[in-house]
Amino acid sequence: MKTRPTLAALTVAIGLVASAFAPRANACSNLDDLRAARTGAQVDAFAKFAGTIKAAQGQAASVQAVQGVPAANLMLFNPKHSIVGFWKFAFTAPDGVTGVDWGFQSWHSDGTEITNSGGQLPATGNFCTGVWEQHVGGGYHLNHWAIAWNLPGTDPSDLAGLLNIREVVSLDSSGNSMTGTFSYDFYSPDGTYQGHVGDGTVTGTRITP
Repeated sequence: MKTRPTLAALTVAIGLVASAFAPRANACSNLDDLRAARTGAQVDAFAKFAGTIKAAQGQAASVQAVQGVPAANLMLFNPKHSIVGFWKFAFTAPDGVTGVDWGFQSWHSDGTEITNSGGQLPATGNFCTGVWEQHVGGGYHLNHWAIAWNLPGTDPSDLAGLLNIREVVSLDSSGNSMTGTFSYDFYSPDGTYQGHVGDGTVTGTRITP
């Protein structure tokens, strides 16, 4: 087996607090193995943040229903809208409940993107960047890279590796909600592929002036 990052470092990389894990734990695992160590505060923070996104999307769906737009068409691509702008987002594991990450994203007109991760400790770097493009059919594909550091005070408290985050999202007919999928793949500091970490769903709502 290839050398894998510590579970603590891997957890930091995907936006979960790593202090709940033993620094030398085996990371030959996926997101299912990371759920048990989340603290009550983390669960509560994610639930509150993701809940506001769900509520906003529910309100948008109600408006569309009143306007006579079938609910089944709510998430279809609308060429009048662009993903460029400021968003709040939530990543949820395949079980539909467990929070993976949450925060804010800015999608820029030049094809770049920046994320402020609420699940990532500022001490290990909670801002990371990516590039995006719109594919045929209207979906937006994001290629995002994060640098993963072990927590200060752990052994070793140094660079753990690189996390590649891929998103495929679509806008609803209002242009103010997005849904889609994400996937995580981990690389060693020298860029050697270490394996697939996990995947799940993305939800988000646009923040307007």
